[in-house]
Amino acid sequence: MWPWIKRWRDWAMTDLWSMHRIGPQPQALHYSYEKAGLTLHDQPIPWNAEAVLVEALVRLPVSSARRKADFLLRVARQDPILPESMRRDERDDRHRLFFRLSPPGQSVTAELLYQDRLLGQLTLPTLSRDDFINRLQLHLPTLCVRLGDQSVACQTFVASQCRGLLLSTVVSSPTSLVPLLDLGLRVELRSERGAVHTVPATLSSSQLAGRQALITLVPRRFPRRIGTWLATWILGDRPLFTHQIRAISQSHFRRSLRVSDTRFIVQRDKQNLHLARHLPPLEGVARVGPCFLVSSKEPGMAGLCSLHVRTQVPGSVQPPLLVEEDVLITDGPTMFAPGTVDACDLGQATAFDLRAKGRTLGTLSLSPAPVANFTAEGGFKSISDFPWSAAAEDELT
Repeated sequence: MWPWIKRWRDWAMTDLWSMHRIGPQPQALHYSYEKAGLTLHDQPIPWNAEAVLVEALVRLPVSSARRKADFLLRVARQDPILPESMRRDERDDRHRLFFRLSPPGQSVTAELLYQDRLLGQLTLPTLSRDDFINRLQLHLPTLCVRLGDQSVACQTFVASQCRGLLLSTVVSSPTSLVPLLDLGLRVELRSERGAVHTVPATLSSSQLAGRQALITLVPRRFPRRIGTWLATWILGDRPLFTHQIRAISQSHFRRSLRVSDTRFIVQRDKQNLHLARHLPPLEGVARVGPCFLVSSKEPGMAGLCSLHVRTQVPGSVQPPLLVEEDVLITDGPTMFAPGTVDACDLGQATAFDLRAKGRTLGTLSLSPAPVANFTAEGGFKSISDFPWSAAAEDELT
């Protein structure tokens, strides 16, 4: 072979072949963004991101020079960006290049260049403020009122019994929640008199990095007066959800109470307790007690009421008291069963009375419903001295 041809072949094998065949080969391109000390990978870049990082994994042949200045990242409307650092992967001959750039205002394409030769490209998607707010969702927003040692989800409560409010919700987004930092998620409490109290919602770093989080707020101020309040979840300047709650007086609450149904608690000798709609014959019965189902007519009501049951005994000055207890009553039936008495002690008793603050709410008769006697005109003679109950009414139908 001619010497000059051999020299040309050696030059071509060293320069051209290494450039196009065994030069730097891109293995992977990834991007991430930084916000408030967090680094979020492969997610749309929000409008309030602090910086964008692009990581390139390239394979360098042993004979190639390892100069990071030979690499550039080209992004639309920005000057070419040099790598911030280049690190060798200890496991093989691959190297990692790291580029830092300003967040783009819109989705752009980033191109990785080696000595002006394109190695690869990737798209940097962006997320606008409006898109983030529109996609954010609140799940199961709940408002609870502290009554005594209980927290109850309700819409109406007794103003004098309220010991605080608790608001909770699950917030979710298709992307991480870190953009919430600059939007000011909060709850605004507004009374019908115009007073406003704002409670900010603060998330931890682990919650911000995730795509959903449980948020619980305990306002320092809460309703102590009778009236209507609005509790609104607000993101930025946009309301997301509004609770309406109403505080009523103690007397209003007691007037709303009613007995929706009654039962007897019966225990036979050496047997378990069971419920009966009507009082069975007392032969073989060891103990008997009343059971009242109490509710409020106010929608979404929750309140504490002191209830007690007395036994009606004809001729007694002070009817015997079974028990007195503070009961949480809602707009659904609440069972109140104060206990049982010996069946032998019911010989002179006629009924159980359920009372609240001296007012009788309902009566459970121990006597069977009387027989109605019809008159010739089609009516029936009135029956006196019989305490009607829901069970007795059912016997007439």
